[in-house]
Amino acid sequence: MNTYLKYQSPVQQFLSFLGLASGFFILSFIISNYFFSDITAVISNKNAPINADLISQFKLAQVVTAIISFLFPALLFGYFSSPKPMPYVGIQKSISAILLLLSVVLLASVQPFAGWLGQINSKINFGSLQAPMQNAEAVYNRLLEVFLIMETVKDLFINLVIIALLPALAEELFFRGAMQTALLRLTTRPWVAIFISSAIFALLHGTFFKIIPIFTLGILLGTVYYLTRNLWYTITIHFLNNGLAVLAFYFSNRSETVKRFANDNISVPFYGAIISLIVVLVIMYFIKKKSDEVLPEVVTNENNDYIA
Repeated sequence: MNTYLKYQSPVQQFLSFLGLASGFFILSFIISNYFFSDITAVISNKNAPINADLISQFKLAQVVTAIISFLFPALLFGYFSSPKPMPYVGIQKSISAILLLLSVVLLASVQPFAGWLGQINSKINFGSLQAPMQNAEAVYNRLLEVFLIMETVKDLFINLVIIALLPALAEELFFRGAMQTALLRLTTRPWVAIFISSAIFALLHGTFFKIIPIFTLGILLGTVYYLTRNLWYTITIHFLNNGLAVLAFYFSNRSETVKRFANDNISVPFYGAIISLIVVLVIMYFIKKKSDEVLPEVVTNENNDYIA
């Protein structure tokens, strides 16, 4: 009898994923509270002093969290699910240059639409929850402020690795490679799996005043992964999205336009958002068309390790 999870019931596989994710989240919480307790005071108090050692702690904590909370459970899910664990969670051996290029163009094209959604999101009033949510947002912004202190090119490179590359790899493996895979088997409906994994992706970012554009990015990433069955494209999109934000902060003092972009202070008209959405849908069409050529139908079979 084959004991791999992909041969078990979808419910059993999904519960196994939840168990792995919960266990590693708890482990990450314990480690963070034990080794990085000084960080809590700084996050909650905007007047608390920040020094070089504390910034290093922040960055180390981010690395630990990404690896333990997201990377480990995703890789173990692949290991327990299939004799070919890496393809099963989307890490394929080959990459199409055309699909990679389309992924980059897709990210650029969605920016106006995401920016417009961000404008709407910022105007939402959550009623009685508004004040606590604003406090949580202040904590989120405080954390970003500490992370994005960059005085040298070395600081920029380190932040690109910690804030852009590592989260892109770990989160894509977790949310798309593992969670979306398990949800797709459980629900048998691609859009349901994409929607749920994207919603959790947005919620775990901890900022309700940017949750709509983050959720939209999740939908974009989930759709690209479903169409291509290859995480390298979504990792590229995720990395570039985070990396551009880091670069914008680094160069924000050199250009007023870049500064406004870094602070999400660029107004997008409605017609710009509509044009952006239309371009995104067109690019998605070409991604699907090219994926159908690159990815033969046989690899989407349930008995294959490429199921997404």
